Amino acid sequence: MKINHGRKTKLGRLPGFVCALGLTAGVSTQLALASDPQTIGELHPPVVASWGDQKITVFFLKNNLKQQATEVHVPAAEIFYSAMNATKPTLNYVWKVEGDQIASVFFHERKSPGRAGKSMYVLTETQVSNRSFEGASYSVLELPLIKDGNQLSLNYFRGDPPEPEFQNCRDGLDLEESQKVVCAYKDAASVKKRLSVLDGQAVEQPQPKPVTVSANATAMACPSPDFSTFLAAFSEHADVQKAFVQQPLQMVTTVAGDPEPELQKSSLSGDQLKFPIMPDRIKRDAQGLTLTVKEQQDNQATAILQKPDTDYVFEYRFERGQCWQLKEVMDYSL
Repeated sequence: MKINHGRKTKLGRLPGFVCALGLTAGVSTQLALASDPQTIGELHPPVVASWGDQKITVFFLKNNLKQQATEVHVPAAEIFYSAMNATKPTLNYVWKVEGDQIASVFFHERKSPGRAGKSMYVLTETQVSNRSFEGASYSVLELPLIKDGNQLSLNYFRGDPPEPEFQNCRDGLDLEESQKVVCAYKDAASVKKRLSVLDGQAVEQPQPKPVTVSANATAMACPSPDFSTFLAAFSEHADVQKAFVQQPLQMVTTVAGDPEPELQKSSLSGDQLKFPIMPDRIKRDAQGLTLTVKEQQDNQATAILQKPDTDYVFEYRFERGQCWQLKEVMDYSL
């Protein structure tokens, strides 16, 4: 499944949660009669996420007919959010949940370059019983909170690889070795503590060596040290893009894979680079595209170009030296 920031359904006059129940894949949107079996339930109670004055309600909806699906994979649940106190409420899809149950939902603000910002974390627990192990397996899903003006959203980015130690962390009995296995990350406190340690290690790492820049950069003044101002100039002028693109430019594209799409990496330079790399406002408006700043921390910044209600999503990752430089483009669109 690809990133889908824009999938929305109007709630109308019905209570938000009742409408949410009708959106999980494969379930009818018609209201069920009292005698009908409940096809949708909660894997976890709703959670309120906030950033400043902006708040959203996050829903964790499970399909109670999961066990009846034999020819297609059905996740344990799917995550949706809705803005609080919105004039026209919408229900927005975020991502799927794999696991028997949600052990904890919590928030943490990361500090490390490239990952800075506030995120919601979902800690899942799955019971495991086989010939070699008996116990539980814990995994952590990170969902960044993105604030764009007075809009707050919850997102899942495939380009942010999960910390491997937080995935499939087992707690129970190793039957082959006849010994107890303890997962160090099966509660919110232990995960937060480890994230703080990882952030500290990332900050202490030595700064990367200077990168090769375009020859045009030496002849053009930096538009601005402020990233938002720089991005406005960068997106509007192809000559600014040519001057402030790192070469070789790292390109990551999404290709079809089995069972999940895969990321394919390449490096482009010289004539391989086709400008404009980022469309200007006129083209964005004509194509229904939006350009926003995802995050900025110290000398790292990321901008997102996307088309609402589609899987069209590009991430542009910048690094600041004497001026901002585009160093990587992530294409998550299939």
